[in-house]
Amino acid sequence: MARRKKKALPDITGVIAPLSEAFHVRVFSLTDIPEAVAWAERGNIAIHENYHSRRRQSYHVICGNRDNLVGFCREIGVPENFITASEFYRFWHLTWFPNLDARKAA
Repeated sequence: MARRKKKALPDITGVIAPLSEAFHVRVFSLTDIPEAVAWAERGNIAIHENYHSRRRQSYHVICGNRDNLVGFCREIGVPENFITASEFYRFWHLTWFPNLDARKAA
């Protein structure tokens, strides 16, 4: 039996592009997670596909500077209380389920 093809994640480039300079945002692939962690630990914002969420696809957003991540969350409409500290790394993180249709309607 063939595996069902995974649904594509929402395209976030339209949301990220205007914020990339102010928050030093980069999107990484799943194979580049070590580079994403290094980028985030320097206070930048790294985004990659969240491999933990198979049923409901999402992005994992990480940053070594909580204030930068709080500002980013305000811009994308994610509540600040979604941010948690990593148990193993020196960064803050959250799971982002982009609802791009809601942003377009606003």
